[in-house]
Amino acid sequence: MTSSIPDDISPPMPTSKKSTQYLAAVSSTLAAVTAANYIGWSSPALPLYNQKDTLALSNDEKSWVGSLLALGALLGAIPAGWVADKFGRKKSILMIGVPCLLFWFMIGFAPSTLWLFVARFLSGVANGATTVIVPMYVSEIAEPATRGTIGSLFELQMAIGLSLGWLTGLIGNLKWIAMTSATIPAALLLSFIFMPETPVWLIGQNRRKDAERAMERLRGRDFPFQQELAQLEFNKESQSKQRAGFSELKNHKRAVLISFGLTALQQLSGINAVVFYAEELFVAKESVLTPTVCAAIMGVAQVLATVVSTVLADKAGRRILLMISTVVMGVCLIVVAVHFHFQAGVQTNGIPWVPLIFFTIYISMYAIGCGPVPWIMVNEVSPTNVVGTISAAAAMINWSLTFVVTKVFINLQFTIGLPLTFGMFALLCMIGTIFVAVVVPETKGKTKEEIQLQLHKIKKAPMDVAPMEIYTITTEQTRL
Repeated sequence: MTSSIPDDISPPMPTSKKSTQYLAAVSSTLAAVTAANYIGWSSPALPLYNQKDTLALSNDEKSWVGSLLALGALLGAIPAGWVADKFGRKKSILMIGVPCLLFWFMIGFAPSTLWLFVARFLSGVANGATTVIVPMYVSEIAEPATRGTIGSLFELQMAIGLSLGWLTGLIGNLKWIAMTSATIPAALLLSFIFMPETPVWLIGQNRRKDAERAMERLRGRDFPFQQELAQLEFNKESQSKQRAGFSELKNHKRAVLISFGLTALQQLSGINAVVFYAEELFVAKESVLTPTVCAAIMGVAQVLATVVSTVLADKAGRRILLMISTVVMGVCLIVVAVHFHFQAGVQTNGIPWVPLIFFTIYISMYAIGCGPVPWIMVNEVSPTNVVGTISAAAAMINWSLTFVVTKVFINLQFTIGLPLTFGMFALLCMIGTIFVAVVVPETKGKTKEEIQLQLHKIKKAPMDVAPMEIYTITTEQTRL
């Protein structure tokens, strides 16, 4: 007895090898762990100054130590895209890793306040470049089936790095904190040097053979990736014709408003006031647990919430997550502000838990909505030809406001007090909720073309127009 396969049944499509994609993504995002570790460092480190064998820092100098990183990041983000295009994504990440390793020793063994300022500023420059180049690398090595999961690794690694920064406070020594933190960029350099360059960049450099070898490593020898390479070559030609600068942004006012508004909301929610100065807040308000333990609990909660957000973004939708996030964050800040106002006259065992509980809820809700969703939506609402320009401008706004918040927070704390300071951030969260409700559309499950039609209020695209021509339609519509 013989059997045959019917002619109308095709053999199963070979599946790609995903292990190299995940390995390369995890290795590259060690740069994100490093960047977030630099951010979280100020929380356990600042309370250790003004002690024996440490630098003496005034409150104003502490605010500069916290904020100079953001100022450096603002400058580092500006040329990062050009650097990645000039030298490649892989070399650029390795170029970031070397100074990130050295700056930890500058910080840990700084002989003067000036050296500490310089090290924080330069580490910020590396941070700014990291936030631009690493997501680019991760996105370009992933196939469409894994892009969502692999893309979420950057935000997850940032959460892990922030938590590790807070946990290093358990060491209790500035030099050992720095040396321990330096192991992360060292691991980045030792592992990432063996990872492939992105096929997207190699095709852009007309290095087809190298792109094929990179694809073979990322997808597997038996996976038919030639069609994907052909699409990359087509995209290269198309995007070179469509590339636009800042002057083109006037034709995409709603995309610009949404992108800039959400990135501003992200920082005006007060997140970096809590992140940079968590331990000092708990020291000032005498929490029932040690400040380092409180910060560690917040860090673990943020990591868990970030894992949850990777699932909810596609199930619940972006808009609803943003609204829930900002409302709950605002409520938490109001509760904390009221607690700080009345704390001196209240003597109950339960009250000291209020900052820990509500700061933990606050940072968890940030990790679920206000943290990751704005960056997702910047990419979704921006047309292909201006997404790089809008993303760069949004990053500049984000880091500028990070600098402002971290610089003025300590000054506000000692001028108007913590209750009014957190009350101000709570009000900004509520204003942000109104902004999301009125201005921001839901993008879940929609193609980029459908989102552009919605933003430009075009009810139906012409039947004979291909999706890649949507940009022309939407641009002409805004000029009418």
